[in-house]
Amino acid sequence: MLRKPRLPAPRGRKGKKKPALLLAALVICFIGVMVMLGRLAGGGRNAAPPPAPADESLGEPLIAPFYPTFDTLSRLNGLDDLKRYLYGVDDTAYVAEGDLDVRALAGADLTTDLSGPEPKILVFHTHSREAFADSRPGALEDTIVGVGQKLCEILVDKYHISVVHDVGQYDVVNGEERRDGSYERMAPAVEALLRKYPSIEVVVDLHRDGVPDGARLVATVGGAQTARLMLFDGILSLNDNGSREKPEGLDNPYLRDNLAMSLQMQLVANELYPGLMRRIYLKPYRYSLFMKPKSILVEVGAQTSTVQEAKNAMGPLAEILTGTLSGKYRRG
Repeated sequence: MLRKPRLPAPRGRKGKKKPALLLAALVICFIGVMVMLGRLAGGGRNAAPPPAPADESLGEPLIAPFYPTFDTLSRLNGLDDLKRYLYGVDDTAYVAEGDLDVRALAGADLTTDLSGPEPKILVFHTHSREAFADSRPGALEDTIVGVGQKLCEILVDKYHISVVHDVGQYDVVNGEERRDGSYERMAPAVEALLRKYPSIEVVVDLHRDGVPDGARLVATVGGAQTARLMLFDGILSLNDNGSREKPEGLDNPYLRDNLAMSLQMQLVANELYPGLMRRIYLKPYRYSLFMKPKSILVEVGAQTSTVQEAKNAMGPLAEILTGTLSGKYRRG
């Protein structure tokens, strides 16, 4: 707490008194400085948030960022704040003031019972061929599939949750990698798994991002170099020269649930591992997020990350996911 120091008695020249006007001016100046210091310290409801994180920088360290949590979410006001601290909006997406009611999304009840022998979480990979900087050619364990296997092992061994890991290659056609049509090939296979295991509550599509060469998406967690994570939402809202347009033929009845899931995971992550998460990225279309209310798409590092950095991120991701679904971090 800042304490107002006692002003020394004014000392004028010998035989002369300090003019009263000068003393008043000094006191007013001192009070102005103290008010300014109070605002800079963040003490006040209208204090501005700290600087935004250096998110997609090429090797820049994270310096004095502000990562919103459930307790500090109220400091964000308006779409500009949300885009600065929580969301990255693709140029092809249309997002207007009021589209992201983060107070309501943060208050949604996502509590899920993950106990019991029946599968509760499905992990799969729309793009199974995504690899890392030091991946060995042909080694499945060095791709995003191997990273997903690590996540599943942690969920089973540490959290005692029954998990299904789908290792289908939806980006491979006749033995050749083909990204076009991956989501269309993935959907019927995953929907079949959800029919086979109706107990599944949570669906995780695990990816690896692509960034410019030289970009390093890495944080230090428990002394280990760890790939940074990014949650991804398809919002079914195209930017058509400044107007909103809905992608033709696509629907997602769980869009609000998806947004609540990603936001709450982001807030939990910022409390547990500040600096690990990139901003939630918003693009049009629906991707793999339309089959269950609690669906998430996660980008793990990038092609410049190492396999070990990506696997190191799975412990934090498992804790963030289970912590969100437990409801213990949600307020209200």
